[in-house]
Amino acid sequence: MGLHPKAMLAVFSTIQLITYLDRGIMATYLGYIQDDYNLSSLGAGTLAGAYMVGYMLASPAFAHFASRMSPLLLMGVGLTAWCISVIGTGLSLEYGTILLARTGTGVGEAAFACMAPPLIDAKAPVAQKSLWMSVFYIFIPVGYAMGYLVAGQWHSSGTVSGSFAWRIPFIAIGIGLAPFVFFVFVNSTDKSLTYAKKALNGRPPETASESDLVGEESKDEGGLSEALLEHKGSDPGPTVLEHVAGDDPEDSTKIAFLDTDDPHNTSTSIEHERFLDKLKLVVNNRVYVLIILGYAAQTFVVGGFAYWGIRYVENGLHLSESVATLSFGGLTVATGVFGTATGGWLLDWLRSRAVTPEMSEDIRVMVGAERATMMITFCAALSLPCCVLGIGLNSTAMFFLCVGLGQSLIFMCLTPINSCVVWITPYRVSPLALALSVLANHLLGDAVSPIIIGALLDRTNKDWRAVFVIACLWLVWPIFLWLPAWRFSRLSLANAEAISKERLC
Repeated sequence: MGLHPKAMLAVFSTIQLITYLDRGIMATYLGYIQDDYNLSSLGAGTLAGAYMVGYMLASPAFAHFASRMSPLLLMGVGLTAWCISVIGTGLSLEYGTILLARTGTGVGEAAFACMAPPLIDAKAPVAQKSLWMSVFYIFIPVGYAMGYLVAGQWHSSGTVSGSFAWRIPFIAIGIGLAPFVFFVFVNSTDKSLTYAKKALNGRPPETASESDLVGEESKDEGGLSEALLEHKGSDPGPTVLEHVAGDDPEDSTKIAFLDTDDPHNTSTSIEHERFLDKLKLVVNNRVYVLIILGYAAQTFVVGGFAYWGIRYVENGLHLSESVATLSFGGLTVATGVFGTATGGWLLDWLRSRAVTPEMSEDIRVMVGAERATMMITFCAALSLPCCVLGIGLNSTAMFFLCVGLGQSLIFMCLTPINSCVVWITPYRVSPLALALSVLANHLLGDAVSPIIIGALLDRTNKDWRAVFVIACLWLVWPIFLWLPAWRFSRLSLANAEAISKERLC
């Protein structure tokens, strides 16, 4: 039978919650850690983004070996390193040791963030793929916000005083994740959870999709895989996407890459495919590159808010520490849950309105990608003025109203972006595509924004409003990047539909 899809979703979502609980706790206690170690704002921001180093070192290896080894085994190894590092954060004695511990948390994220989403997408029912992804991603803002609330209330309770007050929560969540890591190791032999080509059930590599890499218990009720087999026949010809790609080999505007680079590929050759070949396959997709660059710009703002938001509410809006923690944490929970859930539901609804029963699986994938790029473009265009007004008007009421709306629109992009990344890349390289996406998010986004904002605060003598307005203006980049991505998606879909109609005539 293997691991039940809903059980997998529940475990992965809980792990997501706990890992981002750590982020929220770190953001809440950043000021106390800064005081304990006598750090500048730049030093504190560097500590907040230190996990990026661990992620950069580990993510290429995890993504590459995902097609050769059990992804759950690799995930368990990474999450074990995460547990040790978070516990090490609480036990650190000096700035050097806590910096090393925070760097180690990136190893765990590298293993989990790039492998879990493709498995969820593969196991989810076809009509609810975006909804399942939204359930998983909803625990990013919920985890952050719970970290704010738990850490804030724990510190306010006065149960433990001194530096031990911020150390105990880190030790607790590091231990708390251990049972779920054990569960992952126990299920690492599940043959239905693999990216290897031996899971293709006898299908030729050029027709493979995520529906071929799941267990029988998770076959979709819509019969997509069966319909595709019937469409292909016993002697399958080239798919619609192969025709689109074949018209111009240098054209990177096509939405999906199938495994057609070498028609003689075998199970063994693809399992031992070179890392650079996989990398080229991913980065040559123009739509993918535009999406992740826009996502990184959006994450720059979200990451800056996550680490400095509570202190902005305290110092910029002049609210007490307890009120700032509760209000900003509550805002993050409300906007995160509403935005992420709405984004997943809306994408499923938009896809269902555009998909028809006679469409091939190729066209359905392209429809989903086109709807996703359309949706994130509109959300990005609306989020920019909301966030700038919320900060620029320097009013507590307008901050929570406008920034709340802006954050909701940003979180609405979360599921469409990550679903689109999975849809527009071959299944065997989805972990690498997601790893590069998260890498870009951190390298150009939330790993550097706390450092840059901290440096600007030092330079402007803590002019909170000016610094946060400048940070919000970075939201212009997703608009400029996602508009052409949507255009390329529409062109590719139109070409594929025209080719499909010609083949039916």
